[in-house]
Amino acid sequence: MSSTQQRYIYVVLTQTGTRIARIIKLFTRAPYNHTSISSDAELRSIYSFGRKHKERPLPSGFVDETGVGVFEMFNSIPCEIYAFAVTDEQFASYEAMILHFKRKNDHYGYNVLGLLALAFGIPVYRKTRFVCSQFVAYILTECRIASFRKNLCLVKPDDFRYLHNAKLVYKGDMKKFSLEAVLGASLQHA
Repeated sequence: MSSTQQRYIYVVLTQTGTRIARIIKLFTRAPYNHTSISSDAELRSIYSFGRKHKERPLPSGFVDETGVGVFEMFNSIPCEIYAFAVTDEQFASYEAMILHFKRKNDHYGYNVLGLLALAFGIPVYRKTRFVCSQFVAYILTECRIASFRKNLCLVKPDDFRYLHNAKLVYKGDMKKFSLEAVLGASLQHA
């Protein structure tokens, strides 16, 4: 690694109170049912596949969730944030992939059929359609940050909690998250 500062990619698991999130929780019984990704320890930009407007679930697709406003709809958002130490090459690959999704945003959409099939363990791959967890798994896999022992269409938010190189850096209310909380969890930034 050429730089002196350790870089991280962050995976954010959340459970909002949207109607869709509550329905998903009925099927999964997992504590978190949404997955996002960021390269910013302050989480100023958090990327995922989800609703483009906070008032309604469709249309959905690639979004920077900090601009959509879903997190502002609720008084509390339970979350866990995991850090993945990455090399400069992995970080650059991540940045290039996010830039690609930003530039080609109109080409991508939400994999509604994939979400329904995921509940039954049936992989539904659509080249330009993702569910949140599949998108984050795809990014981590393509950047060689993590790997999964299952079809990426079947990755669920709970799976990220058990990756060998995932370091839990925050657990609590997303609305109370701060960089100090991450640093307080002993994540070192040189």
